[in-house]
Amino acid sequence: MKLSETRLGPILTAVSERAAARRAAGNLERLLDLPEANRGDGDKFRAALSQPHLAIIAEHKRAAPSAGQLAACDATALEHDVERRCTAYAEGGAAALSVLTEEDHFQGKLEDLQRAAVAGLPRLRKDFLLDEWMVRESAAAGADAILLLAVCLEGSALNDLCSLAQELGLAVLCEVHDDEELERGIASVPDCIGVNARDLRSFEIDLNTTLRLLPQVPEQFVRVAESGIHEYEHLTAVQDAGANAALIGTALMRDADRLARWTSRLQEESRG
Repeated sequence: MKLSETRLGPILTAVSERAAARRAAGNLERLLDLPEANRGDGDKFRAALSQPHLAIIAEHKRAAPSAGQLAACDATALEHDVERRCTAYAEGGAAALSVLTEEDHFQGKLEDLQRAAVAGLPRLRKDFLLDEWMVRESAAAGADAILLLAVCLEGSALNDLCSLAQELGLAVLCEVHDDEELERGIASVPDCIGVNARDLRSFEIDLNTTLRLLPQVPEQFVRVAESGIHEYEHLTAVQDAGANAALIGTALMRDADRLARWTSRLQEESRG
């Protein structure tokens, strides 16, 4: 089945159209006028995930096709929602932030990435980055790291965008879901490899995918478990499978208080 015929197809079409509109409006040029202090730092992101216990990348997203509405989407609440939640994540022990910036299906904004800076944690721009322009846009907007989806980037695109991001000082989290994507992900030499329990073609989740593929990721990469984590037992399972970090969105958007409980237990158990 062609990618355009899956549930991912309409998302990629919308992302491409939105990026073209921002490009035509001179969005990148305006971002480049921001103070140099706003620029991200890939080393900061990598260091944040190097902990003696499982690190948690806490995600801000307002909605998801599989979960529906998760947070306020009213224009007057946008800024305060991002700042409040991301600050709470920092206070709850998150190592880093993931900020969903896709507009049509996740109700995100590129500005959310900038608003999240108030929390003081390294920021991953989570979106469907498709070309060089979007990578440069991420760097200019202050991302410390970007997500590159192997399923969306065929041929040399994954390698090329990974290399460009690293040249710009960004850390790269390459997301994979199956053996073929894992092979290509390793070959692109990112900083982190994330195994997504969710098949983006169908949106179905199987945590066993993560548990099977994580041990196959070489230790030179930061190994990240993505999706399907809703209970503390899921955290310990992916940690036992070799994960250095877990990216958690829906579960924390629905109950941010569990983050402090989880990080506290992880720290206690790492001390023996």
